[in-house]
Amino acid sequence: MKKTILLTLVIMAIVSNQSQAQFSYGDKWYNNPLGFEPLKLHTSMGFIIPAAAVGTCLLITKKNPSLKQKISIYNEIGLSWGYKYPNTFLPQNNTGINYQLRKFMSIGMEFDIVFAKDNFNSTTGFALRPFARFYPINKEKWRLYFESGGGLIYTLTEFPKPTDQDSRLGLKLNGITKYGVGTDVNISKSTAIMFGIRHIHISNGNAKGEERNPSHDSNGFFIGLSHSLK
Repeated sequence: MKKTILLTLVIMAIVSNQSQAQFSYGDKWYNNPLGFEPLKLHTSMGFIIPAAAVGTCLLITKKNPSLKQKISIYNEIGLSWGYKYPNTFLPQNNTGINYQLRKFMSIGMEFDIVFAKDNFNSTTGFALRPFARFYPINKEKWRLYFESGGGLIYTLTEFPKPTDQDSRLGLKLNGITKYGVGTDVNISKSTAIMFGIRHIHISNGNAKGEERNPSHDSNGFFIGLSHSLK
């Protein structure tokens, strides 16, 4: 397992070392630490790179027949704060299912309800997001993981709205990507408390041109409960 995790990290390091460490305009490395070229886990690469890593690991590793409680469901509350004007506050309620493919790796699907609030925006969004998790530590009583994934979000009104600093109007249908670090700590044999930190990006990938693609970027934390199914 350690060799596989090391191989995955080496592949990602090779990719990232080919970059010039160029971040999106206005981003500092501490705002979006994995947002540099060409890694860009805050864009569509946040889905493509984890999917490629999962596929590679499935091909080069064997199943673990002793792996138990492969499926878990969870619900979490997340709060994040935009670090670009107009500094949108983004509370979320996220419900998902997680399937353990290997002891060091899982995949899942998440349904999110997102509330965007600032001086110009006040809307609700509904998102569906597949994701992958990689576990450098996976013990019986606690686990540490890195997560990344991307999907689609539909908001009841166009998001983001124009501001006094940016006249662009976003769309109702956007992409949403998240990456972050989390941990599960068991409070019973089948239930764990989960918490961590996360970066969130919402944009439409210039679906109707750059003039219709203002973006949202925020950092925050989440906390929730996970329950393993036999």
